[in-house]
Amino acid sequence: MKKKTNEKRNPNMGHAQQAKNDSPLHEQCTTILSSNQNENFVEIEKEKTIALINAWEENEKAKAQTKAYKELCSIEAWENNMKTSLELDLKKMEENSEVEKAEYSKRFKKKIPEIEKIAEAKREKIEKLKEQKSINLKKMSEKLSANPNAYPPKTKTCGCF
Repeated sequence: MKKKTNEKRNPNMGHAQQAKNDSPLHEQCTTILSSNQNENFVEIEKEKTIALINAWEENEKAKAQTKAYKELCSIEAWENNMKTSLELDLKKMEENSEVEKAEYSKRFKKKIPEIEKIAEAKREKIEKLKEQKSINLKKMSEKLSANPNAYPPKTKTCGCF
């Protein structure tokens, strides 16, 4: 099929340049270039998606570690607060009488190891939750890496759905 050269001619373009653009070789090169550009674009998009997945994973890990750190600090503050409270109570008792001092001292010293045991149990619980969160994030990251089109992960927008 012959093309109409009058329709495609650019008045600002010389005849030699217009003939070059009308050639079948020019059309074939243009098609190859656009195909390569599409392939490059798809590859860049795939790399971009994988980079976003990796960044998301690192961000989620950082959030989990920060949360665990805050909770551990909170437990430590609670433990210190309880110990301080017990020590203040002990001082008040010392002021009241020397006789009662020995009895109360024994009671409070027995409570300190109990508080330390409770705090240690809470620490272990937080460490387990942190490990589970890390494992779950790793699994989700592997799933997302296997299928980059699934990124970003689906999140619930409403608690009832």
